[in-house]
Amino acid sequence: MIITKVRPSIMLPAVVVTWGAIVCFMALVKNHSALYGLRILLGFAEAPFYPGMVFLLGNWYTRQELGTRTAFFVAGSQFSGAFSGLISGAIAQTLDGAHGMRGWKWLFIIEGLIGVVIGVAGFFLIPDYPHNTRFILNEQRTIAVKRLEMQGKKVIATGLNMTTLRNVATTPYIYLFILIFTCMQLGMGILQQFAIILRESGYDASFANYMTVPVWCLAAVVIVTQGYLSDKYSKRHWHIQAGALWTLIWYILLVAVKGGNVPIPLLYVCVYMVVPVLGISPIMMTWNNEIHQCDPETRALAIAMVNAIGNLAPNFINVAAWTVTQAPAFRIGKIVTTATTGAMMVLCLIVYLLEEKKILLPKAQQRVETESVNKKEVEDAE
Repeated sequence: MIITKVRPSIMLPAVVVTWGAIVCFMALVKNHSALYGLRILLGFAEAPFYPGMVFLLGNWYTRQELGTRTAFFVAGSQFSGAFSGLISGAIAQTLDGAHGMRGWKWLFIIEGLIGVVIGVAGFFLIPDYPHNTRFILNEQRTIAVKRLEMQGKKVIATGLNMTTLRNVATTPYIYLFILIFTCMQLGMGILQQFAIILRESGYDASFANYMTVPVWCLAAVVIVTQGYLSDKYSKRHWHIQAGALWTLIWYILLVAVKGGNVPIPLLYVCVYMVVPVLGISPIMMTWNNEIHQCDPETRALAIAMVNAIGNLAPNFINVAAWTVTQAPAFRIGKIVTTATTGAMMVLCLIVYLLEEKKILLPKAQQRVETESVNKKEVEDAE
């Protein structure tokens, strides 16, 4: 909700600068207590960024554009995951012991400074909203607002009101999207545990980490492709179902073959084949963005709640499901990912049917955008 009151060009860069600074300070810790304390602060600093960016994108792009742009944003995290391992390895090998500091300290300092520099640049590059961005003026500003209004999206905040609370609390969509997001996060388990499985199968730790790089690179390409197709052919539901069904087939193989102790070649194939599960995230958040488009406050609250609560349960469930003592088979973890992927498909179908029947859709307090569309239609008719 803060992002509807504070300019995104201030809030989002400030968040990045703050978390970059906290990462730098981690190099100074002397004990576990200090590290835990900074890690908690880092979580608070990072938390607003993802939902804030998803919300900001929803204020600029139409239904035919938003999926691709959100996918590009999410794909960036996959690329960062791919290359952070390479950067970490290079720092550990070349800077360990430099100026009397261990490699892990240099890692915190360098990666933290990168965040600070990018955050500072964001103060000059990140836009606000179509109606108040400094470098968008006059006719361009009007066009940017009107093209969203014509699709029923309200982008000018009017303040938190009972309508906002009603849209979030008394409609089923927010609860269903939270469950979908939770299932999706749990469905990523095999990708997150891939390096551990390789290490426990007898491969060198460095080799195992390097083997994740091409997976995340492929994932970035697949994510953008899925986002583009969901824009081009619309109906977000079917694109989520396609990615989930394809992923489910390979998860079933991972569970069924040799009780989870799959041969390494089959493991590689399955890991590469399940990357479409990552592309579900931007499509689902785009869908959430669109269903709650009636006003900025409702969208901001819906996106934040789905991200925050949807990320909470998997953190606890994964600890139990992917117990290291079960490596490399991880049978329980694979069963959980298979079951939650199937559950996600059912939940998406429910949301689709509710939306198609227009059951309890969030509604704006005032339909200013409808009046704008009707006025334009009258003028065209004349």
